[in-house]
Amino acid sequence: MTSAQPFRRLLDRWREQRTGQPVAGGEPDVVDVEVIRSGRPGLVDVVAEIDGRLAHAVFGIRRPGDQLRVLGSVEEPTLGTIEDGDGVGLVVDALHDADAARLLLDAVAGTSGKASAAGRGVVSVLRDDDDATALGFDHRVVLTVYPWLSHGPHPGAALLAGLDEAGFNHLPAPVAFWRRAGRDLGIVQELIAGASSGWALAIGSLRDLLAAGVSPDVAGGDFASEALALGTMTARMHMALDRAFGRRPGDVGAWVEALGADAMAADPGAPTAQVLENLARSGLHPPTIRTHGDFHLGRVARTDHGWIVADSMPGGAVPGSHEPRYRSPLADVADLTWSLHRAAEVAADEQGPAAPLTGRARELAAAWEARNRQALVAAYLATPGMGGLVPADRRVVRWLIRLFELARSARGRRDEPAP
Repeated sequence: MTSAQPFRRLLDRWREQRTGQPVAGGEPDVVDVEVIRSGRPGLVDVVAEIDGRLAHAVFGIRRPGDQLRVLGSVEEPTLGTIEDGDGVGLVVDALHDADAARLLLDAVAGTSGKASAAGRGVVSVLRDDDDATALGFDHRVVLTVYPWLSHGPHPGAALLAGLDEAGFNHLPAPVAFWRRAGRDLGIVQELIAGASSGWALAIGSLRDLLAAGVSPDVAGGDFASEALALGTMTARMHMALDRAFGRRPGDVGAWVEALGADAMAADPGAPTAQVLENLARSGLHPPTIRTHGDFHLGRVARTDHGWIVADSMPGGAVPGSHEPRYRSPLADVADLTWSLHRAAEVAADEQGPAAPLTGRARELAAAWEARNRQALVAAYLATPGMGGLVPADRRVVRWLIRLFELARSARGRRDEPAP
């Protein structure tokens, strides 16, 4: 059953389902096979090289004729058949079959607490894309499985582990890490009920403001207190990342050289040129840390107990890579301020060009953005312990946030949170 040969054709079918495209590359090269559960129902975990990428597929083995409880939008989770000592087995994608998914949760998390109880509850698909498949179990835990692996730790899992070990509690607590042969295969975390996306909260606040037509400080859905709390949470995250992974020296001049062209492309004017000149002349070497990376409002959530980091992707890695990078923590802050700007743009655009208050809507949205940007940055900088991670000169801080924000804007809107 651990022979690689039977799984090559199944991997081709798995790849077709994940990509929606016919197989065009070479034959999969199976790297690792583990029988998680033998018999029927069974589970087999397979790692293989496919078209230069390290693929990770979890196969459920069912009896022919078994009723399948399909998860997600997959029309048919069946991948083929296999024959072993237990006879012919029907092979399914375990992450798209509810019964197989429960067995996988039990295997990954064991019989501990919430995970054990959740394995017998309702299963739902929370996310299913090229980065991860996340399954929610009975509103208790989330099992996230990575379909594509690195040859070492997964940056998202490493980030979560580092934050947890550093005592940062603004995140869904890890229950179990699924690892084998030095690779992160997935993770089980607590599911925090009632959490609201930061993007949804920001858009809701803006809609309330535009409907009332009053200044942000007196609007019923004022977001400023949330922006303050979000700034403090972000600062605590960066201090925890500093403790977990350490820091390295940075070079403001090098950042200007690397990002200056993008910044000018996003805002080609004299003020931006002046900011770049000021930074280039600063001669500063502030520390860099392993940041979250692309830390927009869609990656945080508000719970009854405060803000949490709801999404650890990309885990501080360069987009398209699993290699972590070190950058100024102010780059994460700039991701958030960029996201506030995008929320204001989206909410104002909802008014439509023919709306009688379109001009007023844009004015109010801009005031909302300015108020919450100021609140977020002020709370971030005022958090005790942040002094060693950012420049002492607040002008330089403002210039750096502007540089990083414009560079983020120039990357395009491929990763922006959907309204």
